[in-house]
This record gives sequence, C-alpha cells and structure tokens, in this order.
Amino acid sequence: MVGLTNPAYPAPKMAWTDKSKPSLYYELSLIRPTERKKRMPDSKFEIIGNFHLHTYHSDGVGSHRQVAWAAAQAGLDVIVVTDHNVWVAGKEGWYTHPETGHKALLLMGEEVHDEGRSPEVNHYLCLGVDREMREYASQPQALIDAVDRCGGVGFIAHPQEQAAPLFNEPALPWVDWDVVGFAGIELWNYMSEFKNYLPSKPVAVLAAFFPSLFISGPPRATLSLWDDLMRDGQKVVAIGGADAHANVYSLGPLRRAVFPYTFLFKALNTHLLLDSPLSSELVLAKAQVLSALRTGRAFVAYDMAGDSRGFRFTATGQGASAGMGDEIPLNGPITFRVSSPLPASLRLLKDGRQVARVRGQELTYEANEPGVFRVEAYRRYRMKSRGWIFSNPIYVSTTH
Repeated sequence: MVGLTNPAYPAPKMAWTDKSKPSLYYELSLIRPTERKKRMPDSKFEIIGNFHLHTYHSDGVGSHRQVAWAAAQAGLDVIVVTDHNVWVAGKEGWYTHPETGHKALLLMGEEVHDEGRSPEVNHYLCLGVDREMREYASQPQALIDAVDRCGGVGFIAHPQEQAAPLFNEPALPWVDWDVVGFAGIELWNYMSEFKNYLPSKPVAVLAAFFPSLFISGPPRATLSLWDDLMRDGQKVVAIGGADAHANVYSLGPLRRAVFPYTFLFKALNTHLLLDSPLSSELVLAKAQVLSALRTGRAFVAYDMAGDSRGFRFTATGQGASAGMGDEIPLNGPITFRVSSPLPASLRLLKDGRQVARVRGQELTYEANEPGVFRVEAYRRYRMKSRGWIFSNPIYVSTTH
C-alpha cells in the first residue's frame, strides 16, 4: 500500500548505523584528495546525486529523513529513494543536516520488479514518478511506458548482476531486452559489484571491512552492452548507483554495516550538469534533475578515488558545440576536449573502441566521422588502477 512499509520487506530491527561513531577505516576512507586543477568556469552548474537507495519501507534501515541527512552530510545535492515495489507519498523536499547545515533534495522513486517471478529479475528504477508503479511489475514494457506517461525517468538497474552463492544471493539481471523506451541503464552499481567479491567467508570479511581494496569499476560486460545498445542507434543514458541499504550483517563474533549510507554516498555517484543553479522551488528543482537524467547531461564517478567535480567532456564543430548527452552534426572536423580536475588515465572511445589515450588532465582529439564518443578515466587508488569517471556520450551524426 502506498505510504506503508512493503509487507514483502519487514522493517529491520537493528538500529540505523550512520548515527554511531564510524570506525577508523571508514573515517580514513572518506578523505578525498584535495589537489585539484583550477578550472575556468563554464556555463554549467554541477550537482551530485545518488539515484538508487532504500529505506526501512523495503529492505533498508534508515528513514527518509535519515537517508537525506546522510546525503547532506556526504555533500550530495539530491537523492531519489527507490524502495522495492513501494512508493511513499509526502516525503519529497529539502532536508537540512542538523549539524552541517547542508541541504539535500529528496525525490521519490521506486525500484519495481515482479515478486511472483523466481528469481526476481528485471529491476527497473522509476525515478521521479508521482505514484506507485508496482501494478506493472510483471510487464516490463508496460512499466517503461507507465513511467514515461507520468513524467518519470526509467533506468534498467544492475543489468548484468551476478549471484553470490555463498550467501544465497541470486543473480538479478535484466533479461527482457526486447523492450524499448527506457532512458538508460545503471552502468555501475556499488553493491552489485561488491557481490562479485564474496567467493569465501574470509574474503567476504575482508571485503566488508575494506571494500575500497575491491571496488574497481563497472563490469566490462556492462560497458560492452552499453556500447552495443548505442551502436544500434539507441541513445542510452548511464548512471551509477550506491544501492544503499545500510543493513548490519554478522559472521560469528563479527558485526558490520554493509555499508553505512554516508559511506556509500561518498563513493559512487552521478554528477548532473544543469543550465542554471538548482532551484529552491521543489517543482522546478525536480524538473531540472529529471531533465538532466533524461538527456544524459551527466557522468558517473567513483568519488572515493578522487574528487571528480569539474570534469568536462565537450565537442565543437563548424557552428556547433555539444556536451555530454548532446548530438552534434558532422559538417566538418569535430574537436573533442576532455578536462579532468585530477591527473588520470583519460581514454576516449568511439563506438566502444579506444581512439585516444592520455595520462594527465587534458585530452584533445579531432574526429572526421560519425559515431558515439564517450570517456573513461582511471586513477590509481588503494594500490590499483580503478575506474573513476565514465562520461555519458556525445553523438556525432551525419544529419542535422
């Protein structure tokens, strides 16, 4: 029922863990590098959001207020709550952290899937919807269409998720690929990747206490899937999600929150580029966020590996310019420019294949043919090269 806890996910009995003092590891892991390149200001207004998280209304731990405070504490500007098959009314708005004074915008969404199916594959993130979408759970195409009709933006969640048999966690990928009309895919899901690192109990304990030693980037198969979808002529927006629950797990005498909301909100996020500052009016702010998501004016960033604010990917041609999510006509040479706030391995890809690579903070490349161009950036963190930034594409077309 709308506004009530989903009976399929009874509220956890443990206390919400983000209010307790974090361990030394969590405190250290939240420190971000401070050496940043000074950038010339551009015409975009960057905000940071997370668009996959759960409260106690399904299988999470925190209330709406608590997850909003956690987002504000982590420095996020916007979150969308996506509880399993439940949409809660009356929760959207601005929440101010009582200690830091930072405000975060909370919007409502829903993660819809068919509970009558085993395993429960085909999870769909319905962002910004104004009513419950659960009734369409068994019909993926009808669900996608319903989200569009009510002005929401839909993303296929963890499209190629793998199982964690040791902990009886099934694989929950998307399997019905004959659907059309979805805005994009969740390219990188933090908790889905975490499931890949649980082959044994000792390794699982290590991963639970030191996740940053394991988290590395989106699955290569998902990156290839994304390229294949766009190569077929479809515009597909990529987002990243924490899939935050903050549940506490025990193994013998060990007890651990996997993982606190604030920790995840400082890890994997989606940065949106707006044409104007985020409005203080709820209706206008919501429209700005959903528009940026719908058009792909965004990039996915593992901010724990380095503060990614200020990353830009642009293209200019004869009388035209474009940014992430835009299309630009091929009326002559197209010059791509990548600007990174921190040193990184910058890779420009066309239709999924690398065409340029630079180690540093700037990349320039001239193209003379149509295609789908996107950027991947990698940084060394915790003794290993890890995925840092994955841009949404710029589409070079032969027609106006």
